Amino acid sequence: MRKIKAPKSIIVDCDAGLDDALALIILLAGHAAREIEIKVVTCVNGNTNVDNVVKNVFRTLDVCGCQEIPVYRGAYSSLLNTPNAKETASEEYHGSDGFGDVYNDQPDISRLQKEHAVCALHRITSEDPGNVSLICLGPLTNIAMAIKMYPEFMSNAKEFFVMGGNSTGQGNITSQAEFNFYADPESAHIVLNNNTKPLWLLPWETCLKSQVTHDWRKDVLGKISVPCVLMLNKIEDGRRARVKKHFVRYIVCDAFLAGIVRLPNMAKGVVSWHADVELSGHKTRGQVVLDHLLSNKPNVNLINDFDSEMFKEVLVNAVYSIKENRCAKVIE
Repeated sequence: MRKIKAPKSIIVDCDAGLDDALALIILLAGHAAREIEIKVVTCVNGNTNVDNVVKNVFRTLDVCGCQEIPVYRGAYSSLLNTPNAKETASEEYHGSDGFGDVYNDQPDISRLQKEHAVCALHRITSEDPGNVSLICLGPLTNIAMAIKMYPEFMSNAKEFFVMGGNSTGQGNITSQAEFNFYADPESAHIVLNNNTKPLWLLPWETCLKSQVTHDWRKDVLGKISVPCVLMLNKIEDGRRARVKKHFVRYIVCDAFLAGIVRLPNMAKGVVSWHADVELSGHKTRGQVVLDHLLSNKPNVNLINDFDSEMFKEVLVNAVYSIKENRCAKVIE
């Protein structure tokens, strides 16, 4: 089994729906405690359009008191304007704005950087080659564009933590495909086929193994009176009111990956595989295909399980850590 080591310097690339916000809270707590350094947050089209993603990232930084972290806007669409890209764009599981459509005000985004996210990815990794890990919580469009625009980008990156894809053909946006990979299969294909660094992949089926209950979310986490939890409660209530799709357990995929970044021992059953993405299948486009013949060199470390109790621990600790940050703002 491959062993994960906690990174020290990271870039977070996200599409800022609810579970991205929860993942950011976990990572921002580590940043505030100086256990990790979040160099920047880059935004990509996914759960909502990239302009909404930017707004949601700033809301999250504000409630965590981490306004100093630079934010960059990235890709506004998938690489190809295909029917599946349009389908994911209209999914709105997290609401049309990615945050449950509960806010009427406009957050302050004046701190948004002018540089494009893809250029920033290249610049920051080249300034500290081999030391910056990328945490990828949305479609991989920004990462794929960086690979294609800058030949040295892959060699400069330290490693990748990716939430996306699947391992047994079980999907959530279609029967066979997971949302992030289905939203931009070409980008996932580019990343996997150009990868030369450790890539830790958390697939959809692993997230379904969550043992975190909705009662725990409501009665333990939900009762901690801090700005970030108040925000989470509000947007989750908004999403729940408009979405009929509910799971037996509390499933927040991106947050599970963030927990693994903070507590690597949380990951269980990590196995190396060669993985690719189906691009042309009529029913299987976006599905991850594992090389069961073992004829190709592994390019991912697949995380098959995780410790739900450790996740609850890292999440509660993150919330209490942020509670001590006097710069955190309450967002009404």
